[in-house]
Amino acid sequence: MDFLGASTSSFKSRATPLRILPKRKRKETTYYPSDSESDLEGEGGDVGKFDSDMDEAPSAQKAKATPPVQPPKPLPKKKIFPFALLPAELKNKIYFFALTSDEPIHLISKRRDHYRHTVALGDTDTFGRDSRRGSYGYLRRNDNPTIRKPPLVPQLLALNRHLHAETQPILYGANTFAVENMKALHTFLASIGLKNCESLQQLSVKQLGQSRSTSSMAYPAFVLLANAVNLTRLEMDCAISWGDGDRIGRAFWREAHHWIESIGRHKGRRDAALDIVALTTKTVSLWYERPGQTKAKLLEGIVVDFETELRGLLKA
Repeated sequence: MDFLGASTSSFKSRATPLRILPKRKRKETTYYPSDSESDLEGEGGDVGKFDSDMDEAPSAQKAKATPPVQPPKPLPKKKIFPFALLPAELKNKIYFFALTSDEPIHLISKRRDHYRHTVALGDTDTFGRDSRRGSYGYLRRNDNPTIRKPPLVPQLLALNRHLHAETQPILYGANTFAVENMKALHTFLASIGLKNCESLQQLSVKQLGQSRSTSSMAYPAFVLLANAVNLTRLEMDCAISWGDGDRIGRAFWREAHHWIESIGRHKGRRDAALDIVALTTKTVSLWYERPGQTKAKLLEGIVVDFETELRGLLKA
C-alpha cells in the first residue's frame, strides 16, 4: 500500500500543466491574379510553390455584374397614330368593320375542361345549307361542315375603359346571335352579364330542345332573357310544339312568360312582346301539314292563333 501510495504521489509531482499554444500565423491564400509579388509569395517566399498550387487548383473567375435592365424607351409622339383624336364617325366605321358580321354569329354549347359549361363560335354553315333535319324536326350539325367563322376582333373591348364603353354597344347590339339551343342561350346570357344582356337587340333560336336536358333549359334561359329589355327581334326558327297555333302559344307561354311580362313592363304595353317574337316556317310541325298548302300559307294561320292565345293568357 505504501509503494502504491508513493508511486502515485511521485506521478502527481512530475505532472506538468498543459499549455495552450497559439495558432501558427499563416498568410491567407488567394486564388485570383495579383500585380504585387508579395501577394504571390507563400511561406518562405516560395513563389514557384504557389504557382504549382495554382496549376493544381481549379481557376475561379470573378463573376461579372449584370447591368440593370433598362425599361423600353417610349415612342416619340410623331410615331404614335392619334386614334383617339379621330372623328367619331370615322371611329364608328372602324368599330363596325372590326366587331360586326353580315351573317348571324352562331353560338354552340360546349364544355370546357369536361366540367365548365360554355359557348363557342360555330361555323356560319352550321345551321345553313350544310345542315339537315332529322325525322322529328331536330336540327343536326353536319359531321364535316365548311368552317367559316366571322372575322371579329372582340379584343378591342379589353384595350381600355374608354374604348370598351364605345365598342360594347356595337358588338352586342349590331349583331344577330343565333344560338344552337336553349342550353346555349342560357350559358351565353349567364356569361355576358347584365349590361351586355341589355344591349342585345337580335336573337335567333335554332332549337328549343333536342332532348330533355336541353329542353329543360328553356325556362331558365327565358328568365335570364328578361333582362334583354332592348330586344327588337326574337326569331323562333324551330319547332315549339306540335299542333295548331293555340297549342304553340300555350307551350311558348309556359316557358317564356317571365320574359313576356318583363318586356310589357318596360314598353308600357302588356302585349309588346308579340311585336318582337317572330315565327318561321320551321315552327310548322310535321303533324300540322296539310296537302295542297305550303308551309308559308299555314304559318299565317298559326301566327294569328299564336298571338290570340298569348293575348288571352296575358289578360288572365
